[in-house]
Amino acid sequence: MKIGIVTSFNEKLYKYYAHRFLESYNLPFNLHIYHEGWIPEDFPLRDNIHYHNIMAGKNGNQLKKFIQRIKERNISSTEEGRPDKIIQGANYKMDAIRFAYKVFAKTDLMLHETEKTNYDYVFWMDADIVFKKFFDAKVIVEKFLPSEYHISHIHRPTYYSECGFVGYNLRHWETKMFVKKFRHMYTSMSFAREEEWHDSYLFDVVRKKCEDVDGLKSFNLAPYIRKVGNPWPNTPMSEYMDHHKGKARKDAGEMLP
Repeated sequence: MKIGIVTSFNEKLYKYYAHRFLESYNLPFNLHIYHEGWIPEDFPLRDNIHYHNIMAGKNGNQLKKFIQRIKERNISSTEEGRPDKIIQGANYKMDAIRFAYKVFAKTDLMLHETEKTNYDYVFWMDADIVFKKFFDAKVIVEKFLPSEYHISHIHRPTYYSECGFVGYNLRHWETKMFVKKFRHMYTSMSFAREEEWHDSYLFDVVRKKCEDVDGLKSFNLAPYIRKVGNPWPNTPMSEYMDHHKGKARKDAGEMLP
């Protein structure tokens, strides 16, 4: 089974928190990092870590076109050039640009396959995740994404899904159809008709449509969650990784209550 991991960060985010992701990465799977023209010089090259400039090529052109088309209507929730500086009171739910990079990164990896990136499973992991225990393909199939399901995610019944960790079983056409439709929300600008513009909300919009139309089968990584707060401790991933979601955890560099 061929498994790939994908994430994204720029220089500012690497220095802020993503260095912990990279330093702790201890998995046997290929890691694909989408960057903005800068890669860390203080981290040794490794055969299973691959860097991609998200602003280059066709993918970069589509991302830049997207940013140009929405920037006048976009609500920035962080200070320009300072992703660690949250603008108090800004509506992050309408900050399409901030959260678009992860969508363009992971869909590019899954839709533009090469001999080296033709994966059976791909997992998006936010760069504020820190690895603490080794796991292999057996754990992935048993705990993170059983083979009969198409995608896995952290579902929150009273809120949008937590998409810091999402699995894609690319051996099924339903999964590839979902990925194509998700990316199309951005390249067609149809996302702008939705009530919220961030990736987690739009993920749910596309997921629900694909479940109804294409028979997409989703595996819930937090089936017992009944609240909005941090769901990570109630997922199978918590045994193997910490997710420093939110500014307080990123600033502290550790899991907080």
